[in-house]
Amino acid sequence: MSLTIFLLLLVGFMAVGMPIALAMIASSVLYALMNGIDLGFFTIQMYASLNNFILLAIPFFLLASEIMERTSISQRMFRFANSVVGFIPGGLGHVNVVANIIFSGMSGSAVADAGGIGRICYKAMVDAGYDESFSKSVTAGAAVIGPIIPPSIPMVVYAMVANVSVAKLFFGGVVPGLLLGFALMIYVFFVSKKRRYPVSSHFDLREMLASLFQGILPLLTPLILLGSIYYGIVTVTEAAAVAVLYSSFLGIFAYRLLTFQKFYDSLKGVYTICGPILLLIIGAKVFGFVLTTEGVSQNLATSILEFTKNPLIILILINLVFMVAGCLSDPLVNIMIFVPLFLPLVSLSGLNPIHFGVMIVLNCMVGLITPPVGALLVIVNSFGKPNVSALFKEIWPVIIIEFLVLILVIMVPSTVLWVAGLMSR
Repeated sequence: MSLTIFLLLLVGFMAVGMPIALAMIASSVLYALMNGIDLGFFTIQMYASLNNFILLAIPFFLLASEIMERTSISQRMFRFANSVVGFIPGGLGHVNVVANIIFSGMSGSAVADAGGIGRICYKAMVDAGYDESFSKSVTAGAAVIGPIIPPSIPMVVYAMVANVSVAKLFFGGVVPGLLLGFALMIYVFFVSKKRRYPVSSHFDLREMLASLFQGILPLLTPLILLGSIYYGIVTVTEAAAVAVLYSSFLGIFAYRLLTFQKFYDSLKGVYTICGPILLLIIGAKVFGFVLTTEGVSQNLATSILEFTKNPLIILILINLVFMVAGCLSDPLVNIMIFVPLFLPLVSLSGLNPIHFGVMIVLNCMVGLITPPVGALLVIVNSFGKPNVSALFKEIWPVIIIEFLVLILVIMVPSTVLWVAGLMSR
């Protein structure tokens, strides 16, 4: 009965417009009062949720991304990507995808990628004669790649919730991220052929070398981060700090564009993004405590295992839950609420938590471009002239393609575990 009242309170608070994090905290506190649980214990739970060294990686990666966005690095990435794939039919669409793949190695947020390199690529596509709605759909679809290829804020949150290696998750996301990019480029190629979109340029070796020389320092960022993690020189959190130092060095000394005001603006951007994330972590912690107290996770695992013990069917059922949740809620909320529910099931059914984590993050990221909520759709629709119906029409093929990649990742665990296994050697 207490659980029913708790869930009704949660839904009621959200229905009247209370932010999800505050709704989880408020309903959990009322649950504690109803059941005679000491609120001092809840305070300890809230503190413990933030007392985790790995969480420092989130503001550091965000700050590195903000600094790079303000020091011309996005434009340098765009020029290099254009010189490499701009001559292929659908050139600027491919540039959009490749630029996001490159920039994903410096950021950890799909929203940051869409608002940064994505905006530049969208404008270039529209200026060259591509349809606005198609340009927006490609931009949104390409931004999904960001948190799949390391670094990744959702993977950091999953690692904290599931108590697994962030480094293995990072390396496990490399192949699925590249598969997403390849699949999107095939789609862009055929659509561009059919609609006769212009090719941005002819292949020019001299231009490619010039753009490579201009962008070589930021291009080294992913190699520095992943290489230092792989060889055990730094932890993931320390790698995030290195990313901030490296991006600051480029902005101050190499490009001379990082002023005190720009650095201050970068910090403000990080505060704006991190505040809600920290509240969500606190809310998810006390919410999870209530579910654990009521035995929801174990009961759910027992019920599903009584229905089927087939790991593939279990993965499909879990993904269906995340697909529905992804259409309605934020990825970090879904990870922090549903992952603790399914972790006992993952353990009892013998599923690999690294494969499971990358799969869930990919599922949640596709939710960012799935109507009716789709945070990335809101962002890209603000580019140019807003047209929701046209964007929804163009985004569905992209959603289908990315779900096909998700199915491949579900069916073939080696797409994740092959590279992740390098961290065990």
